[in-house]
Amino acid sequence: MSTGSVSRPRLFVGGVMLLLLAPILVQGLVRLLSSWTGEPHLALPVTLAALLAVALATAVALVRRAFHPLVAWAAGGLAGGLLLVLTGAPLAALATAASLGGLLVLGLPLAARAPLPRGRITAALWALLAAIGLLQFARMSVFMADPTQRWGALADAEFISRHSCLTSYVHGAELARRGDANIYDDRYGFEPAAPGPELPSAIDIGPLTMDTYEYPPQFLALPRLMLALTSDFMAIRALWFALTAVVFVGVSLALARWLGGEAERRARLLVIAIGLSPPLLITAYFGNFQIMAMALSALAMLAIVQGRTRSGAALLAFVISAKIFPGILGVWLLASRRWAAAAWTVLFAGLYALLALLLFGARPYEDFLGYHLPRLASGETFAFLSQPLPSMSNLGVFGVPFKARIAGWGGSEADAWALARQLAWGYTLVLFVVAVSSGWRRPAPTTPRGRAVMLGEWFGLLALGAMRSPFAPPEAIIPLVWALAFRAAAAERRREVVAVVAVWIAIMIMIPSATQPVAILALVVQALVYAAALWLALAGRKST
Repeated sequence: MSTGSVSRPRLFVGGVMLLLLAPILVQGLVRLLSSWTGEPHLALPVTLAALLAVALATAVALVRRAFHPLVAWAAGGLAGGLLLVLTGAPLAALATAASLGGLLVLGLPLAARAPLPRGRITAALWALLAAIGLLQFARMSVFMADPTQRWGALADAEFISRHSCLTSYVHGAELARRGDANIYDDRYGFEPAAPGPELPSAIDIGPLTMDTYEYPPQFLALPRLMLALTSDFMAIRALWFALTAVVFVGVSLALARWLGGEAERRARLLVIAIGLSPPLLITAYFGNFQIMAMALSALAMLAIVQGRTRSGAALLAFVISAKIFPGILGVWLLASRRWAAAAWTVLFAGLYALLALLLFGARPYEDFLGYHLPRLASGETFAFLSQPLPSMSNLGVFGVPFKARIAGWGGSEADAWALARQLAWGYTLVLFVVAVSSGWRRPAPTTPRGRAVMLGEWFGLLALGAMRSPFAPPEAIIPLVWALAFRAAAAERRREVVAVVAVWIAIMIMIPSATQPVAILALVVQALVYAAALWLALAGRKST
């Protein structure tokens, strides 16, 4: 059924947003289908077909100032037909046509309600970000499905084009399913400069390198679900990238909706800027779970604050079980006297532990508690931390002494390891105090600015928790990127926006060099990162 007359500017903005998502979503679905049918999968034609269908349907809707479902299905059918001619894969072509038609039928009506940038400069900046995003996400969608297409990589470097955090998740799940090996044994992992893993891989990852598994056993249920869908790692990789995009966009929009008013409009427009920020872009590119962990943690807290206690607790318990550090939000719940939410979180965490035990047996728990956790606490599992370049990229408090050595501190490497362990445990105590202070008798806010402040508390604590890890690469500042964007969206004065944007840019300064001046700058930036996280985590104390 055709819609009534719609706003062309809104439809254009919404159509652009669909262009950004369509290649990622369709690529994931079609690559999965190809793994089932055995048909050849040509990643580039699938991405081009997705772009063509969305562009065509949006153009027709703009001309007619109305949307008709038949146009969506026709655009999807045309794209599928062209894909059939190019690839000779009828099932993949049919799946492409169906998924594109369905995406357009659902998406174009929503496009008519897209937020509009106000002012020529704002509109120009948004259009520039959208153009960059279209180029980045489209080529990344190709690379996720076919890593031999190295022009789709973020950079033509061995590590960038071959590293995949996702390999460790799927490999760990497969090893745990077999039950005859230590999934935390770092001899499975290797990097491009190394000759190869010391132990044979349990899965085929093609030209990519194997990463080592670091998460608790409870997380294994998620990659195990992926293995239940297909044993083809490249299909899992494309599907995982699509899942990451869906979670990121969905949670961002849900949080923006909670802000309400003008802040909601601004926050929705900032989703592209958040997604294109280096920490999020690189993390999604490597297939790391961190984006979903941060997003789902915030969504869980939102559900709890809005009164959906059990659903929020179930989600929070999974993320805590999977990543440990989001447990700092449990301290916030206790300090804010949300007893029921804390109790349900503990109950669901126990259920997830039992589920992992039923799925994989006791072996992963034995290896986690007896082998991995002690090595994680001492930093032994990250033996590379003392090397110059990893030290420079480590935002964890554990890495400060190693970075200080490059900056000129005269301590030995042994002194650095000893100091790092002391700092880590002292930091843990401080983090607990900050979480209690942040959540102490915290009521639910009622204004957009108050809600942005509370989001900042959760994200600030998540960032501080992530930086408790011995090795915290730039992905640890993902919560700060999110929180600062929402604070800017809810800002009441222009100077507040300018200050937030300045901090937003400054915390992303990363220079891949291990010289003394750069190390000093890196320590300054790291101090700014911690200061920003503390400010966000404790901002609610000032507003109440």
